[in-house]
Amino acid sequence: MSAFLRYIKSFSDYLLKERNYSVHTHESYVRDVTQYIAFSAAQEENPEVPNAKSLRKWVRDLSKNNIASKSIHRKVSSVKAYARFLAISKVVAEVPSLEVQLPKIKNRLPSYVKVSELSQLLERLENDIIDYPTALEHIIIATFYHTGIRRSELISLKAGNLNIAKAELKVLGKGDKERLIPLTDEILQQIHRFLKIKSENDIDSKYIFCKFDGEKLKEKWVYSLIKKLLSSTFVDQKSPHILRHTFATHLLQNGADINAIKELLGHSSLSATQIYAHNDIAQLKRVYKDTHPFSD
Repeated sequence: MSAFLRYIKSFSDYLLKERNYSVHTHESYVRDVTQYIAFSAAQEENPEVPNAKSLRKWVRDLSKNNIASKSIHRKVSSVKAYARFLAISKVVAEVPSLEVQLPKIKNRLPSYVKVSELSQLLERLENDIIDYPTALEHIIIATFYHTGIRRSELISLKAGNLNIAKAELKVLGKGDKERLIPLTDEILQQIHRFLKIKSENDIDSKYIFCKFDGEKLKEKWVYSLIKKLLSSTFVDQKSPHILRHTFATHLLQNGADINAIKELLGHSSLSATQIYAHNDIAQLKRVYKDTHPFSD
């Protein structure tokens, strides 16, 4: 089997260094491709170069083993990314055709934190700031909510990404795509206070948000932090990505154009942003009460 995995290390480096994928996404893609290669080898097919026949067999096997539809979609995306990498690396002359019918994903509205809950949480964290660790906790969740950036984007932010004079944050997203996010006076003041506390503690780092020793934050640490902080809310999922959902949902509920939200989130297509075009039940009840003639 090891002979069939000779390109995995290069693929791994390609995802991290050239595609700028997060550690979590990178690990998932490498694991998916390794699983696909193992499956193809067991089927006595040539697993070195993905092909539609073996990919279809794998999808059927995954479905038969009750793997979630969303996971199957990601696994196929991983294999397709690997196929593109092989073509870019000149291992194959062209990207192999990998047409395969995928199971439908049930549309699930994204969870988000209510404005009142998040306001209370941010206010409590701000009032509890007494040192660098508590200041770091507050500014991380505040930045997530005010900018909608991804976890991998937040921990990679450097001093050069922040332009206080222009009130802008330059973010390097997926596929090395840069985008500018405007900053409100509120988050600018909070960042300024955090940087002051950071300086007072003589913390020298190229990263805006860092550990006490100046080292880059770990993705797992940030995930655990947000999970802990959101435990006081009623949102059913507690993760950094929920704050991204919250950012987009609150903007949309307050009248933001969906195309503008797309640009702020760094989505490559509008379809990825349209999941936020929903109303919560409280808003639906208000609309009903205000507009239906017999609502009283």
